[in-house]
Amino acid sequence: MSTESTDPVEPPATVAPAPEDAETDESPKNNNWLKFVIVGVLAVVLVGGGVWALTALNSTKVGDCVSASPKDVDKPDGEWNISSKSCGDAAATHKVAKVLKSAEDPCPDEGIYEQMKSGSDFMCLMPNLAEGNCYTSSDDGAFKKEACTTESPVKIVKKVNGLPQEGTACPEGSSELRFTEPAEVYCMGVHGDS
Repeated sequence: MSTESTDPVEPPATVAPAPEDAETDESPKNNNWLKFVIVGVLAVVLVGGGVWALTALNSTKVGDCVSASPKDVDKPDGEWNISSKSCGDAAATHKVAKVLKSAEDPCPDEGIYEQMKSGSDFMCLMPNLAEGNCYTSSDDGAFKKEACTTESPVKIVKKVNGLPQEGTACPEGSSELRFTEPAEVYCMGVHGDS
């Protein structure tokens, strides 16, 4: 005889998973503060990195024009106020001729250079001059661009790139203002002579 039952066999009971939105200690309501902290830290890192990148990428380099003046006119060897300008801007009094590694590095010998310090940067600045413009010298020694009139003391009548033999670059009646870095000669005359 067979002892087999004809009753249907029920499958074993299964355990239903807990609903996902059931509140536990790790629920989103309890972790909202953590999200805000993470977002806040990321924001600080991104903003700080952006400021650093702008500062590093926009550092003053050779050929850049700046508005520059000593913070104390009586101490031109001290700290300077520097701000970047377009070379055509009337406020752009100087051009960066050389970036120095330290305060002990010299500026080139030939030319009118101002060795200056701005923050941790040391540079040699030269006047920002352009052919056809008139200039006057200000109290701090900078050449200031001005309208060309009969009273204008100096006009740049010619600019020559490179350093040709002295006395060969400028028209008669003008004087040479020579720079070795960058190699340039400015021919200075009086307005009305050209």
